[in-house]
Amino acid sequence: MEDYEWVEILEPGTKQKMYANVITGECMWEAPSGIPVKSNHENQWWELLDTKTQRPYFYNATNQSTVWERPESGDIIKLSKLQEMQDQLAKDEAARLAQEKADPEPATAAAPVAAASPVDPVDPVDPATSQPQNSQKGAIPVAPPMPAKESRRVSQEALSDYGDNLNRHKKGFIMKKRVSIATMLAWSKDVIPSPMLLTIRKTHKRDAIDLFRLVQMCMGDRNARGRSFVKIALTVVVKTWSVPNLRDELYLQLCKQTTSNNSNVPTSCERGWELMAISVNFNPPSKKFFSYLEGYVNRNTTDSTPQRIREYAAYCLKRLNRIRDTGAKRGNNQPTIEEVELAQKNIFNPSMYGSTLEEVMEVQAEKKPELEIPWVVLALVNAILTKKGAQTEGIFRVPGDIDAVNMLKVSLDKFEVSENYSEPHVPASALKLWFRELQEPLIPETLYENCISSYDDSARAIAVLDLLPPVNRLLLTYAIRFLQVVGQKENQAVTKMTPDNLAMVWAPNFLRCPSEDPLTIFNNTKKEMSFVRQLVLHLDTAGASHLGLEFNS
Repeated sequence: MEDYEWVEILEPGTKQKMYANVITGECMWEAPSGIPVKSNHENQWWELLDTKTQRPYFYNATNQSTVWERPESGDIIKLSKLQEMQDQLAKDEAARLAQEKADPEPATAAAPVAAASPVDPVDPVDPATSQPQNSQKGAIPVAPPMPAKESRRVSQEALSDYGDNLNRHKKGFIMKKRVSIATMLAWSKDVIPSPMLLTIRKTHKRDAIDLFRLVQMCMGDRNARGRSFVKIALTVVVKTWSVPNLRDELYLQLCKQTTSNNSNVPTSCERGWELMAISVNFNPPSKKFFSYLEGYVNRNTTDSTPQRIREYAAYCLKRLNRIRDTGAKRGNNQPTIEEVELAQKNIFNPSMYGSTLEEVMEVQAEKKPELEIPWVVLALVNAILTKKGAQTEGIFRVPGDIDAVNMLKVSLDKFEVSENYSEPHVPASALKLWFRELQEPLIPETLYENCISSYDDSARAIAVLDLLPPVNRLLLTYAIRFLQVVGQKENQAVTKMTPDNLAMVWAPNFLRCPSEDPLTIFNNTKKEMSFVRQLVLHLDTAGASHLGLEFNS
């Protein structure tokens, strides 16, 4: 490709043509006169840099796709200099705001010369024409979304490779000999003589052996003494939730009892997998054991595995990836029988909670085919307003009774709305929980940087919505409209929930910081809140008015 200093590009936020200097980073809304410009076309790619990993990625402004691999054909426009200018702008703005807080008096120094900086903040857009106003240069495009995370490779680790961590069992009366690892990791009708793992503390040795007996009861290989599968499963889940040291022990026991299963009980192996499928909803394995458990589960998803077990394994694999990120069930209250029953049901019937937005829409397609957004959101919003939530102090800030919330969740999976509560805080908590438990956040992680980089600019914040998938965009618009209704001035005197407070409570439900660095998460918290605040204050939500929610006249 012939080298050009200036290139024509499409600004991701407004879809307008603009012109970028790939050497200086300068951007203009009109083509520079007397200078050759490389025209934009559908096979033009921007080469940008992921500042976290320092890895290049490529963005096509025409179809708004982002990929990690360098496209084999087409023009590659290096816009890394433009990125540098964007980053510097953000730093300069942060410094300016900090200076204003430190020195509230207006500055007396002369205004800087316009030419001192090749890149100025985004020019406002004329709502009548959708064209940028005033400036000929100094524009800067909204940052394009990052590519989707590459699929993490599923572990192929074998349990036998975990041998150094096993508490090798012995067999015999006088001359006791260690049993082979293969034997130790295969189904047994007899109770284990000691814990499977060396890491089990002496104080939990008896607990580990009792846990194995419970596993045998669940699988039908030991007399359950009249207790149902679900009640025994609840005991297992509560025990491992309360004693994290037992979690790896449980999963290893389940791997053992579902390997070379020669039980006389036909459903023994399936029940073992069912117990594992329930457990991975509540308790994650340790990081050290995760890859071994994942490898075992993955090997049971092949066509050579019986179909029912293959389905259990596929579900376990999905939930393992989820709980790996979220951790164990949160809160002070231990898992309940209702939650275990719901986890059991959701193995083959995706739940309204903890699924992807696409799965939720698929689940409701049969009963609510006419709805454009999830029924569960509409139902909970209606419940909140019916219980006068828009006139209740601390709505969304005060938590609802957890037991009532759990019962409400169970009823929602049946397309019912339970009435086991009298205050709006219960459906309000259930609504926040629904957004927070989405398997993928409402605003995809690929757009996270766009959000926090536009936290102080309403036009750029609103422009992010244009990059969302249609259902996500409509649902977010509806959710913001709901917050606007609740946050009307006449309600604030009672609720004490201003736009700032609503944004503070709701930002974590819309956005998830992809970084695991505590400092990054902390530093981004205020930007997330400010981004949501911009939407609450400035987003025109008329596009969701047909879904209900009228403002007070």
